[in-house]
Amino acid sequence: MSGAEPGRTESGGEPAVVVEGLSKEYRVYGNPYNRILEVLPFVSGKDRHRKVFALKDVSFSVPKGRAVGLVGPNGAGKSTLLKILTGTSFPTSGRYRIHGRVASLLELGAGFHMDFTGRENIYLNAAMMGFSRAETEAKFEEILEFSELERFIDSPIRTYSSGMVCRLGFSTAIAVDPDVLIIDEILAVGDMHFQRKCVEKIWSFKERKKTILFCSHSLYDVRQLCDDALWIHQGRVRMHDSAVAVTNAYATYEKELVGRETDVLENLPGEPVESGPKGPHIEEIEILDMRTEEPAYEVPPLSDLKIRVRYRNDGDPIPLCMGIGLTRTDTTHCIGHTTGMDGVVFGGQEGVVELLLPGLRLLSGEFVLFVWLMDERGVHRYHQALAPRNLVVMNDGKEVGLFLQEHEWVVREGVGARVRGGES
Repeated sequence: MSGAEPGRTESGGEPAVVVEGLSKEYRVYGNPYNRILEVLPFVSGKDRHRKVFALKDVSFSVPKGRAVGLVGPNGAGKSTLLKILTGTSFPTSGRYRIHGRVASLLELGAGFHMDFTGRENIYLNAAMMGFSRAETEAKFEEILEFSELERFIDSPIRTYSSGMVCRLGFSTAIAVDPDVLIIDEILAVGDMHFQRKCVEKIWSFKERKKTILFCSHSLYDVRQLCDDALWIHQGRVRMHDSAVAVTNAYATYEKELVGRETDVLENLPGEPVESGPKGPHIEEIEILDMRTEEPAYEVPPLSDLKIRVRYRNDGDPIPLCMGIGLTRTDTTHCIGHTTGMDGVVFGGQEGVVELLLPGLRLLSGEFVLFVWLMDERGVHRYHQALAPRNLVVMNDGKEVGLFLQEHEWVVREGVGARVRGGES
């Protein structure tokens, strides 16, 4: 599905980003000598390289105030596209336009000099984004406060951890208050506290109708943060539509690569917390029979189940949201519910959340039960945990498939069997 026509928006206003026929070609040489021989005037003009296209005829537009996610497998061309849009790389052909000030976070250390101090790098990075020294001085304390790096600001960047570099880069980028913010998977780095600060800042940009381009392998993050999404496949736009439609289509595509149970566990978002009180976290997960409240980990179809989750919300209690899902061990996501989607928000320093599943319609299979504890928007994940045992559904009947669908047969025999229009 193609996106909006480049240069136009549904409202008829000027779009924030316009890309028209963008291509990026790389030349690959078999050895270094071929590169030299190809440019020598007295050597035959034969090409000694092969062409590899990272991007091929990419066109799309992004209306002002929209958050657009970029999805696709490694090597699809997502990062190449973002580097071109931020001016750190140049297209082989095609053109693009961006209206307004741009800030970007493409990779750790991008735009930083490793031997400069954090203070010097703030001025360097801000200058690269078009800030004058006076403007940077006015923003310096704000950048420093957000990064929480006061003790290390006069140390060389090469002594920083990857998380500290992430803090400094993000704090500088968002301080310029850009019209267009471009982020490439950088939020996967850093501790959970700073990740939450970043998510809150991005959300505030979204609420202020800033334009955001967000590249991530986390389809959950794309779905929650973005209005639309762009699926890049082998250097081309494969789909440009709403974030829900694109992430659903891309998830279906990924299911062609069937994994193992370990893949399911590795790919679930969220981070376990260390033992001890460290903010909102999950303490216990149980799968129970709804009537007897006995543990129920091996059940037949249509069983009445209750998922009980105990949580703690230490410190100053904040509003929370919980997501519970069942994923078959071949990575097929079968069930997913969140309290937020159903309008339920809870808090308190501790408590119990129960999800009732009367007449569970899953057929035979083994299912991983996972729980996310999130902020009230369902965006930032404080903690992820799995049930102590997988749920095993054992079917005694001959039904096949994933779910036991409620159904009814209608049969007509004899002269009146044929119905107009093929209805039955």
